[in-house]
Amino acid sequence: MSGDSPGRPRALTESDALSAFDDTEVPFVTTHLVAEREGCSIATARKVLDGLVGQGEIDKYRLDDRRTLYFRTDYGAANDLVTGLRKHLDLTGLDIDSLEAFAENPYKLLPKSNNEYYLVVPKFIPFHVGHLHEQDGAWQVFIINKYVSWIEELPDEILDQVDVGQRFDEAEIKNNILTLSSEEEREDAWSVLGGREGGLHKRVGDNKIQIQKGSEFKIIAELIEHGNLPFSADPIVDSDLRGEPENVDLRSYQQTAWEKFTEYGKVGIYWPPGTGKTFLALYAGERIAGEKLVVVPTATLEQQWEDRIRKFCEAPEEWSVKTYQYLTYGNNIQEYMGSDAPSLFIADECHRLPADTFSKLATINSTYRIGLSASPYREDERTDYIFALTGFPVGIDWQSLVELGVVDYPDIRVYLYQDARQKRDDLLELVNQRPGKGLIFCDSLEKGASLADELEIPFVSGDTAKQKRRKIIDKNRISIVSRVGDEGLSIEDLDWTIEYQFHGSSRRQELQRTGRIMHTNSQNPQHIIQLTDSEMAKFSERLHSLEEKGMNLQFERRS
Repeated sequence: MSGDSPGRPRALTESDALSAFDDTEVPFVTTHLVAEREGCSIATARKVLDGLVGQGEIDKYRLDDRRTLYFRTDYGAANDLVTGLRKHLDLTGLDIDSLEAFAENPYKLLPKSNNEYYLVVPKFIPFHVGHLHEQDGAWQVFIINKYVSWIEELPDEILDQVDVGQRFDEAEIKNNILTLSSEEEREDAWSVLGGREGGLHKRVGDNKIQIQKGSEFKIIAELIEHGNLPFSADPIVDSDLRGEPENVDLRSYQQTAWEKFTEYGKVGIYWPPGTGKTFLALYAGERIAGEKLVVVPTATLEQQWEDRIRKFCEAPEEWSVKTYQYLTYGNNIQEYMGSDAPSLFIADECHRLPADTFSKLATINSTYRIGLSASPYREDERTDYIFALTGFPVGIDWQSLVELGVVDYPDIRVYLYQDARQKRDDLLELVNQRPGKGLIFCDSLEKGASLADELEIPFVSGDTAKQKRRKIIDKNRISIVSRVGDEGLSIEDLDWTIEYQFHGSSRRQELQRTGRIMHTNSQNPQHIIQLTDSEMAKFSERLHSLEEKGMNLQFERRS
């Protein structure tokens, strides 16, 4: 304090106040202690400490009208933890060394299968990575595999302990030729991939294998299963590129994805809802000359894409939007084969591509290809084919987008009921109470129509003409939708959604439906999931898709 004038209290910085916590031997300070230590007035100390409380740096507890304790926020959390543990455990014999070791490494990794692991972590630890496999009141079990490492960044301490590597040092497919790093690896691949019976044709040179015609995607999927991404760099040629579009701009992470697309020519974009997957595809279509084909799962999405193409694209006549069902019915796919193949093929909700009915779309020989999905996994063990049928995977960590402010998680409430009658009665009450624009999900056409009649609101389903679906939803404050509203639907003024009826344990459906409210510009969006006790017991696994992304679910028993 040599620079201060004698007898004049010195100024106090926030850094000075915080250092008092480090230099004292108790986990809290008072205004008197800080004032005496720093040579400032009590009023100055109180002002600075209260400012830190307002910033969330510290907490305070008022003992009485004259005395207040200020303490680090983590001290308060630790005190609450110890108080909770004392209710169930005798802490007098606690092994401090083991506790410190747990703090350093609060999870356990266990092998599950080839290139796949269980990660076991206490539920009170704010840690989410990979696919949430199961949980109870105390523990969470995640699965970490190659898919996770491709589309989200795993912590270094996890990567150092697991092997999610590739079977072959090098494996690249181009023009129906598989190239490996050596003759030895080629022979290993011939054996592992099943030789001629598995879709291979013949050995070529020292380290290459020619693939049988029509088996390329199958071999790609097999290599993906073994941890390799066999996509060769096939850059977009300059003659196919046009200048920057006027109506579509890219964020920094979208620009990174565009650069990856220009390098490989075929990519899968796996980002959360509301992060601009569609606009990246529109940008790509504007930059690439020639015809564009977009395939979507529902007529509702077909209409939405067509609206956006008219609004944002300078040459909308270059674009065609068709449903998966239309293209795979009869010979409709022939409209886009051979010389009629588009320059750019875009598969929206591309997790649908591996289905038996839709996989034939891979035969559309477009020059460039983009797949879009917020949920790149399947429950029929065909996840490999999502990557095989789209291209090089481009993912991003959901939590990072939340921290950047790109994504806002909605307020998620899980309402529990004794029986179906109680659940239905509460739905009617919830709808009558809630202001703003809302959407109710109901899988059953019969129940959806019945609810619509009782509430005097529209029910949008597969029976609704596609050109009317979006108009009905936009026009009405509240609508009921069947599964046609599960995927891709973007409603910017949506305030709340209620999931009344659903498809079993489908994690993908739960994530997709929650995604509808993540597209909104509403300040306080809310997603309500209604479950009877029986449904909760049978289908609670569907909620894992939200919890593994770090979303906070609040459970409430409804009377």
